[in-house]
Amino acid sequence: MDFTSGYRDPLLAFTEAMSQWYRCYKDARASGKICGESVMQLPVDGASPNWILHLLSCATAPPAAKTRLVHAEFDPSDFMLDGADNMVMLSDSSGLPLGLDVLPGDWAGSLGGGEAAGGDGKRVMSTAQRILGLLCRSMEAPMGGGLPRRPQTLTVIDKKLHRLLSHRKKSLSVLKVALCPEAVGGWVPVGIDPESGALCPRVFNMRWPPTYYCRACKKHSFPSQLKPCAGCKAVLFCAACCPGDTLPQVGPDSGNQHCCQRLSLCMTLGEQIARLPFPYATETTAEDFEMEYFLFRNQLTSGYWVHWSLLIRSPHFQIHSGRGQARNLWLSDHSEPYGPLREEANLLLRHRPHNSPSLTSPLVCWSEYFSWRGLSLTSPVSVLLSSTLSIYYIITSLVPQDFPEVNILKKQSLKIHIIESYREFHTLMSFWELSVLLPHVTFELSFIGERLPQESDEQQLSLQKKSGSVSLVNPAVGSDQKAEKRRIRIKIYKRAYHMLQGPKPDLVIGFRPAIPLRDSWLSTLPRLQSLRVPAYFCELSDLSCESSQQVMSSATGGALSPPTLNPFLCPLRICGGDNLLPWYSNAFIFHLIYKPLAISSNAGDQQQPTNQRVPTAQQNPPPAPVKMTRKERKRAARNHKPK
Repeated sequence: MDFTSGYRDPLLAFTEAMSQWYRCYKDARASGKICGESVMQLPVDGASPNWILHLLSCATAPPAAKTRLVHAEFDPSDFMLDGADNMVMLSDSSGLPLGLDVLPGDWAGSLGGGEAAGGDGKRVMSTAQRILGLLCRSMEAPMGGGLPRRPQTLTVIDKKLHRLLSHRKKSLSVLKVALCPEAVGGWVPVGIDPESGALCPRVFNMRWPPTYYCRACKKHSFPSQLKPCAGCKAVLFCAACCPGDTLPQVGPDSGNQHCCQRLSLCMTLGEQIARLPFPYATETTAEDFEMEYFLFRNQLTSGYWVHWSLLIRSPHFQIHSGRGQARNLWLSDHSEPYGPLREEANLLLRHRPHNSPSLTSPLVCWSEYFSWRGLSLTSPVSVLLSSTLSIYYIITSLVPQDFPEVNILKKQSLKIHIIESYREFHTLMSFWELSVLLPHVTFELSFIGERLPQESDEQQLSLQKKSGSVSLVNPAVGSDQKAEKRRIRIKIYKRAYHMLQGPKPDLVIGFRPAIPLRDSWLSTLPRLQSLRVPAYFCELSDLSCESSQQVMSSATGGALSPPTLNPFLCPLRICGGDNLLPWYSNAFIFHLIYKPLAISSNAGDQQQPTNQRVPTAQQNPPPAPVKMTRKERKRAARNHKPK
């Protein structure tokens, strides 16, 4: 039973939810099912009685958004915007999207000379009716989820739209909605001052709570209410696919009791995973955890945090070289990798503890690491350090246990291949912590993957410390003699792993590999089998680890180790989409168990060439021929001569 939702880019999930809502809205409008009378009796939105109508331009997408959508394999034609230049979106005052529609590019020009009076043309009437229809549909089926509800007041951002609706106040009053007297201007969620009643613009924050959809028909929660399977309480189905309290009767999982039992076990692991030492863990491990709200409330809107958000995109930045000349715009901003966490950045990039962790008694949990590093458990920096600490845990705890013959703790240098790990590639500065945890080791990290930026292929970078500060430099431009000798070399290859040529690594690591979902693993796994180096993978759930076993077996004849709960997992829960399973980045770790080399009947000995095999008791060698005299040879010849 494979799940793809935990691996999908949240931006793709967001755009698909918007697209499906828009298609449902168009169908309802075409069939005449949108009726103002049906929403008049709806309860008022108690959490946000004031809704906001925004006007957005959708003519040209920002370059960063295009790049990410292409990476997520999103087809813009699926969004069905009909080539429109403008979009109107409804949200509540907290920034929760409730509905959207598109407007023709000349909608404002259609107001013409009648703009002051609100306009009387057909296109003006059509625009007003579209907005009123959008308002009704957003009440009946809010895109952001929740029960049907209505606002008390409506704030309009655009002044022309406000003037247009101000002459349709009678229609709004039928819906029991009052239009705020002024347009705000700008894409800014607002509130209403409880004392003066005036509009109070606030800092922008678009909320996007977890959106779920039916496992069988893929319908989101806004067309129909979802409920978990009665057997496992994990998989979600709509009423049409799961009638009553019985097990699902429709869909790929119907009648599969074994899956229900297995998924029930996965659900129980959620409590164990959520036992984290961070005070904020209660929020971040909940089923209804809102990533955007968490990032906004903690002002995590810059640095590497942009790779966790739907909204913020990293600006172009300059890679600092020894001569200050190199500019590479294909990387994310590394100048302030930890964003607003200035104290944490100062500790991690400038200061080194007096004592390094013991190799015989390494750090094995977040509490130990935070105490050793002098960090507060209230800090969310663990999110950005999870992958780095996972590598440390693999080197110091797992490899010595699983591959003792490698003697990895005695190595003075380590070549590590990090494969198909897109987010880790964009958070390079966080890997400097490896040189602090293991100061006796010289690291060379090679990032290999088909999804890496084309411009990064064959690039070589270096993490080094100069004047007490860590920076990412391009050695090809020039090295600085004043920099410390300790550094981490970084190499980048945009290609599938089985296409990589070069020296054999000491260790291979992958983050969120999604082995059952990507065909390239059918070639990568045999390549790893031929290298026979320790290969570890950090997955989102133990169920993902089990699904990878079938691919490993069919591709190489090998197996996977039982998944181990990673003590340095990322504490932010990932929405499962069609399920309520506990998904976390780097939650579980497993390693490849390679198919044994061909062996002879003498157990434990590798098969040797035919001309070098040692005979065994079961395979006695033929007796040596007896030497005969000349007389005996003649007699033997006469006896065999035909008569």
